[in-house]
Amino acid sequence: MKKLNLSRLFFWLTSLALLALTLVLLFRVAISPYLSMIIRNPVTKIDAIMSKPFAVIMEGAKELDSLMSAFSENKHLKKELRSYKLEQLQVDKLKSENRELKELLGLDYGTDNQFAVRMISRNPYNWNKSLVIDSGKREIKEKSLVTSELGLIGRVTAVSQSSAHVELLTSGKNIDLPIKIVDKDKVIYGNLKAFKSESKTMVASEFNSNDSISLDAKVYTSGLDGETVADIPVGKVTGFKNAADKLKRRIFIKLYADTDNLDYVLVVGKE
Repeated sequence: MKKLNLSRLFFWLTSLALLALTLVLLFRVAISPYLSMIIRNPVTKIDAIMSKPFAVIMEGAKELDSLMSAFSENKHLKKELRSYKLEQLQVDKLKSENRELKELLGLDYGTDNQFAVRMISRNPYNWNKSLVIDSGKREIKEKSLVTSELGLIGRVTAVSQSSAHVELLTSGKNIDLPIKIVDKDKVIYGNLKAFKSESKTMVASEFNSNDSISLDAKVYTSGLDGETVADIPVGKVTGFKNAADKLKRRIFIKLYADTDNLDYVLVVGKE
């Protein structure tokens, strides 16, 4: 009887073990994937939610890095552009100076005592009155005439060892420079006096003749003082104020030369 009970117990235990094993296998095959899906879906959503801010931050960091790179490149390009513009200005200035110098060196006033000189100083407060040139006593004498490539601009009034002071025609001071006015086949002689800023013309008087002169008649230096060179262009006639006395007759002259922009000038002295 006791042996029979043990056999039954063994049978039931074996059956339960087999049933448990079967259930476990069924759970793994059929139920486990669904359970895994149920668990995985919320986790995936949570992971997506948690990772989104980090993705935004990373994207923002990339954009900031790109912006900083663009800013740096822009700054570099601006620097290069400024450098290029400065170099271009320097090149343009050198070209202008070379052109001016070539034109001056191409002038010939019939004297060996003429040479191009660089301007070294000009006071803004006396811009239309005077300038200083880079040449001294060894080359320049007082009363030498000074011209641009277009015509007479002034006269040397003082000379030091290394520089010379030039008084411009536009200074307003009395110049008293002998001139001649050429009108076709007529020539009259007089003296260049002073510049009138209101009309922007030079006044000439003390003429040797009352002969009529046409507008646009050409004016040159005459050299009749024995100290200055003749035939340097001065300007053209723009007006008259006649008088019975030829010495009081006044003729107005527009200068050929523009004294505002000068780098080099030509000094012309008597031999």
